[in-house]
Amino acid sequence: MINQDHFVVDLETLGNGPRAAIVAIGIAFVAQGRIAETTYIRVNAESAAASGGEIDASTVTWWLQQSAQARAEIAGSQGGVTLQAALVHVEEFMHLCLPNTSRRHVWGNGSSFDNVILREAFKANGKDAPWPFWNDRDLRTITALYPEAKDLPFEGTKHHALHDAVHEAKVLIAALQFHQTLQVGALV
Repeated sequence: MINQDHFVVDLETLGNGPRAAIVAIGIAFVAQGRIAETTYIRVNAESAAASGGEIDASTVTWWLQQSAQARAEIAGSQGGVTLQAALVHVEEFMHLCLPNTSRRHVWGNGSSFDNVILREAFKANGKDAPWPFWNDRDLRTITALYPEAKDLPFEGTKHHALHDAVHEAKVLIAALQFHQTLQVGALV
């Protein structure tokens, strides 16, 4: 798997269910075991809510307890595009990085969070997600198998979608390297 191409997606949302309102999207593209490209999109919260994105009080309360830097990214003061424009950007980014849709492996941090929410946003806007559902991957599962991969220091602001996506991509690369080492060792 280390030689495959992967997208690591991190979302910042105003809810925690499958239709949570998305306010930021960070994606790191991993090619041949290294981070090759990244993209970051701030999303206008009103647009996300108008597209069916749900906002819940407990998540808003949680955001109020986060760092000023993290809150600034989702507050709207730095601008943001409509959710529809953000989804087009995600599609274009994935296509530029990897035109072959069937080879896109998309990792989220939790089997019921990032990928599910992003897929639901595409669906709510009358679009198919730009990767096949069978290529959904869960970072929490692979790090449960290789917990030492999580020992990497975090760089940047926690709960900033791009900083989180880059960190998670580094963790993924480390876990895949551990996995490959074990496979090679088993063959010897």
